[in-house]
Amino acid sequence: MNKKLHVGNLPSGVTDQDLLEKFARFGVVDFAAVVKDALSGESRGFGLVEMGDPASAQEAIKWLNFSSYEGQIMAVTLFERGNSSH
Repeated sequence: MNKKLHVGNLPSGVTDQDLLEKFARFGVVDFAAVVKDALSGESRGFGLVEMGDPASAQEAIKWLNFSSYEGQIMAVTLFERGNSSH
């Protein structure tokens, strides 16, 4: 199983550190970043997280997908690069 997660619908004020802390309760977080617009530097509303092991990633998805974060419902899914049907 892929350990990389896509975290969508993040509130605009969420930082990389916030994201790391949110996921760290489920296991080791190797990487956490909120994706920012290259020109404005503002959050694009989603982030990427890489967990230390597949079981931790699955547990994070189980508990955080469709959970509320500062009034917004997050979408936490496996990150699959290059798997677009377009």
